[in-house]
Amino acid sequence: MALNYRLKKGVLLQAFGDASKACTNDSPHFTDELAAWYLKNQPGCEIYFEMMPGKPSQVSNIPSRPPRQGGPTTIVPPEKPPTMIVPPEKPPIMAPIPPPPVEEISPDEIITAVTEAPKQRKKRVASKSTK
Repeated sequence: MALNYRLKKGVLLQAFGDASKACTNDSPHFTDELAAWYLKNQPGCEIYFEMMPGKPSQVSNIPSRPPRQGGPTTIVPPEKPPTMIVPPEKPPIMAPIPPPPVEEISPDEIITAVTEAPKQRKKRVASKSTK
């Protein structure tokens, strides 16, 4: 049986939710009716067909381009070379924070602070609550 429809090489058509409609050129259930069903229900799939009634058969898989409107295209060189656009410098997000002032400490003060006995803390006396 000669078919009026033929898919391009490697094409697998599938209908979502209906595994019985999955087909390739080699599928035994690929018929003209199934091909017509695909073209009716999924109009975008006509690009997957290599041969179908009313479509001239193409020797190559490269789609033909529509004819150009108007005359030939002329390329006009630019009058001056393009200049490089440098983006403006971004302002800083935050002003720099100055370092804290440093107090001068004499070596004697350091020695005294290290060798002195630590100051005793006063102990808290827990107060008894009365009712």
